[in-house]
Amino acid sequence: MKINFKIFLICLVLSSLFACQKVIKVDLNSQDPKFVIEALFTLGDSVHSVSITKTLNIYEGIANPTIDNAIVTITDDLGNQEQLNLVSPGKYETTNYQIDSSRIYTLKVQAENKEFIATSKVPHFVELIKITPLTIGGSINSVITLIPERLDIANEKNYYSFTVFQNGIKLEGNNIQDDQLSDGKLMQQPIFNRKIKKGDIVDIDMYMIEPEIYKYLFTLNQNNRGATPTNPTSNFSGDCFGYFAVRTKSSKQIIIPN
Repeated sequence: MKINFKIFLICLVLSSLFACQKVIKVDLNSQDPKFVIEALFTLGDSVHSVSITKTLNIYEGIANPTIDNAIVTITDDLGNQEQLNLVSPGKYETTNYQIDSSRIYTLKVQAENKEFIATSKVPHFVELIKITPLTIGGSINSVITLIPERLDIANEKNYYSFTVFQNGIKLEGNNIQDDQLSDGKLMQQPIFNRKIKKGDIVDIDMYMIEPEIYKYLFTLNQNNRGATPTNPTSNFSGDCFGYFAVRTKSSKQIIIPN
């Protein structure tokens, strides 16, 4: 399918506009450590993970300490509950837990006399149709971008997150998009990553996420791009960082042509 370059150029303009979006300024001076909880539950998977660490002062320069004695439970709106097990420092997992798209889920974390609770539900599913590579620039300084094509759901706000694997290795970065200018249309907004080369085997997992998760990841991206640092707003109660996301997944693979 031929790439719609009009949409492509609009996406480039949007990327620059997003860098100027207003975010709330906060005091990031030295403060008491906070919990950081990253909980990802995916429709269709049976194993789901929760990572729990603590923040450090920016000047300490060591790895964030893990929390290895927490009680972590997942409960649906019918009262079905399962406790996650510690499988490695700071990482908790389920063993065989199936997500139901019709249910609402609550995650509770209890540790060090504190309690953090978040609720999430499964967004509507969107299929990743295909990945189209597009080379920008000359032969020496060219950059390969990836176009994850999908048909957006009309008349609702949709938020997307992408995980990119290069030859089986996960690439860093929060790749997120929304349908602000593409509601109900074929979306061809690019993903930029300078590491992708000709001949690479590229896998992309596309997730549908809730708006609160998108806003959290968006703020992290703003901080990484050099904007005034801000604390992202968690969907957990109890004054911590992180998020609890129940999401859908659609995946595709492509070999970048030589």
